[in-house]
Amino acid sequence: MDDPGSASEQPAAAIRAAIAAEGPIGFDRFMDLALYGPKGFYERQRVGPSGDFVTSPHVHPVFGELLARALRELWAHLDRPDPFRLVELGAGDGTLARQLRGHLVDLPLRYTVIERSEAAIEELRRIEGIDVAARIPEDPHIVLGHELLDNLPFRLLRGRAEILVGTDGDRFVEVPAPLRDAAEGDAHDPDADRIVPAGAFALIDELSQALARGYALFVDYGGDHGSGGPVHGYREHRVVADVLARPGTTDITAGVDFGALAAVAAQRGLRAFPTTTQFQALVALGFEDWMRAELATQGALLNRGEGMEAVQRWAGRSRASGLVNPDQLGRLRWFLLASPGLPRPAFMGDG
Repeated sequence: MDDPGSASEQPAAAIRAAIAAEGPIGFDRFMDLALYGPKGFYERQRVGPSGDFVTSPHVHPVFGELLARALRELWAHLDRPDPFRLVELGAGDGTLARQLRGHLVDLPLRYTVIERSEAAIEELRRIEGIDVAARIPEDPHIVLGHELLDNLPFRLLRGRAEILVGTDGDRFVEVPAPLRDAAEGDAHDPDADRIVPAGAFALIDELSQALARGYALFVDYGGDHGSGGPVHGYREHRVVADVLARPGTTDITAGVDFGALAAVAAQRGLRAFPTTTQFQALVALGFEDWMRAELATQGALLNRGEGMEAVQRWAGRSRASGLVNPDQLGRLRWFLLASPGLPRPAFMGDG
């Protein structure tokens, strides 16, 4: 791993320069520089067992297999377009892209990935059959974002104040400031943090212009009413409470308020379906049948005396169970937007 002190020098310098020029900056600006600026957190490859956190595609490839089934269903609802334009936002190291490409090989797929990380872009360009772009291309059929929304820059409010970021000597510190809009104030719980997902709102604006007839599917942490938790970070698979310290070495995140995003999407002419949990979505897509088939294969391997292979199947099923465990990845929410007139797919349930 990079030395945390040296890794944070350039992001910290960029943040100090912005504060020196403008005064205390919005938390969203701090977050953008810390995560996506020069030498920021996501300029290096951070996802995977050797990184700072893992996501569902890294836990077990059955996630990509079942998600591919969901994309097939959406493709069918779109009358099976040819070519089928699929766009993945924040594609990271390409693990999910590789899985989906493999399971959708029989479709007339044109797969485009969008990334800001130079390290990720370099890796993605090695994957055969995908295009790397800077922006969402014209008229996509499906836009996919996996654990993306919670990392888009957000404003931070507390009570009747907006929390900016300033300096105190060598440290970055919170600086309460008057709200831009008094209606955003909350005097009932002056100590509770509230998130204004400015980056996610901007993405919905972009989607409303891009999706002539299509879907946008997001998988992320959060809830339907209010954010899913306080602002926090991740470094080397551990939760970090102080996200202002050593910017560039720590992921910064908070649960997504899907209710707020749905309201903005409706204002922009998109339909937002009620969210479902990852547990519910993967079960609807055949997770339990897959588990039974794996168990049967494990038994057959044992009967043939192939013990090592049977143990590997057991270990794989154990890892895969985390995808649907409500205390683990099963609590992720699936959030689906659609242009007018498109139906709710079966994997999103009856809600």
